[in-house]
Amino acid sequence: MHTPGEPKNNPIVLIGVFSMIVLCVLGLGGITQLETSQRISGRAVAVSGAPVIQPAETEPPRPRAVHRLADHPLLTTPARLPAVACPLPGFGVSDSELSAYYEAGVACLNNAWQPVLEQANLPFDPPALDTSPDLAEGPCGSAPAESEAVAYYCGRNRTIYMPTRRLRDNGGGERAGSHLATLAHEYGHHVQALTGMLRAADSKIVAAGEESPAGLEMSRRIELQANCFAGMFLVAASESIGTGLAQEAADDFQYAVEEPQDKNSHGSPVNQAEWASQGFTAGVTSSCNTYAAPADAVG
Repeated sequence: MHTPGEPKNNPIVLIGVFSMIVLCVLGLGGITQLETSQRISGRAVAVSGAPVIQPAETEPPRPRAVHRLADHPLLTTPARLPAVACPLPGFGVSDSELSAYYEAGVACLNNAWQPVLEQANLPFDPPALDTSPDLAEGPCGSAPAESEAVAYYCGRNRTIYMPTRRLRDNGGGERAGSHLATLAHEYGHHVQALTGMLRAADSKIVAAGEESPAGLEMSRRIELQANCFAGMFLVAASESIGTGLAQEAADDFQYAVEEPQDKNSHGSPVNQAEWASQGFTAGVTSSCNTYAAPADAVG
């Protein structure tokens, strides 16, 4: 029953309304799709100034001392000191002249040993040099008596002590080669300290007892190696200082004082000369391996 004033459900009107609804839905979908396509189109671009990460480089190992003896890398791999220019001043025996001579000699020794140690990745630092006329007490304790030593090396402060009065009166006198031999020998102990051999040997001496047969033998191995290292330097500097002076210094070790057997910490004069000659003639570090030598070669 139709109520007066109520609109009738006209089919044409219903179809029109439905069509408008469909068109609106489709339109919204098209807009959404358009916005989406706009958001994902194109290529990503790096931000200007952004840091570029580079692969980390591997740093070479830092130079380190090696606390070994017979199998120390400096002794198992032969190394030769380069020929060095060695402008020594004129030799004189006054305190000031000897001091200048020793200072120039240490500079030559630095130039000879530094490249060899650096090549072996071992640390290098120049030694300190004390040229006071007489020895005084230092970090290594009481200075040795004149009858025991005319010069010495202290590993605790890496210092070579070359007392000018002792070396003039009781050491080399007026023989330039003798002074140079002593300096090169003491520098040999500095090489032992830098490389770790001196510490390794001292540990064995302390364990055995300083004046025990084993302790004295290890002490001789240290001292004779220093002679050999001195010989290596003398041949490396021979062109600069003259072959005559180099040979004179290398021969000086045969005049070492003979020590009593129960106090023999440096080796016989024969063995001292032999190891210095070995360094002078062979000229390589492996020829100075006193720690691998038989006992009679270091007696």
